[in-house]
Amino acid sequence: MIKLVVTDLDGTLLNDQHEVPERFWDIANRLFKKGIKLGIATGRPHFSITENFPPLMAHVYAISDNGSFIMYDKKEILSKPLPQEEIMGLVKTARGIDNTYPVLCGKDYWFLESEEKVLIEKVLIYQKNIRIVKDLTKVDDPILKMSVLDLNGADQNSYLHYTQFADRLKVALGGALWVDVTRLDANKGEAVQMLQQLNNIGPDETLVFGDFMNDYEMMRAAKYSYAMKNAYPKIIEVANFVTEKDNNEGGVLDVIEALCLR
Repeated sequence: MIKLVVTDLDGTLLNDQHEVPERFWDIANRLFKKGIKLGIATGRPHFSITENFPPLMAHVYAISDNGSFIMYDKKEILSKPLPQEEIMGLVKTARGIDNTYPVLCGKDYWFLESEEKVLIEKVLIYQKNIRIVKDLTKVDDPILKMSVLDLNGADQNSYLHYTQFADRLKVALGGALWVDVTRLDANKGEAVQMLQQLNNIGPDETLVFGDFMNDYEMMRAAKYSYAMKNAYPKIIEVANFVTEKDNNEGGVLDVIEALCLR
């Protein structure tokens, strides 16, 4: 019996226009009525979850910034900011790569040091609370995640520059154009395991969905791990199952109905 459902957003629950499927609201309420816990695990900030799911925020585990921050019913359950001493190196590395822009992701704001139109447009998809600063290395706020927008394609460009940090930080592809860096102990898999412990739920009672490399650890935290039909190949490899439909066809919702609501 499934007791916990956790889904990624972009490329997974949301369609390519970053919209919540209309069917989701009824399905979520049916899950709650059955006592099944629901979590949203995303690289987006907490604000983006509250903005998109306001009717459900008293009932949903909001796992943001790739597992660095968890809120439930206005209560902070977990916060794992990056070590301050690492931020300078992360930012300077991005500055040295062509067509890339570093972004520091705090609890309330995302910090940028460029006002380039393409950067602002890409960031506003995920976070509307932004601040432009002269120097990201001078930001004092706790930083949950450092992201790099790579207009040349993250996989074969900026990601390779960040492998030098992989012995002490979690470096993951957050999408085709994004590299995400968090603490080693901050990822979606660790977040799912925390929810399992809090609710006395096992991996064999957990259903998760993801599509990209920031979902990798989450795929290993559940027996019912589903890669999206449209997922990155390495996620399909590590997942136990693959959805029959992609994110534009409600693939997540079909699986939830089949496994949890019949």
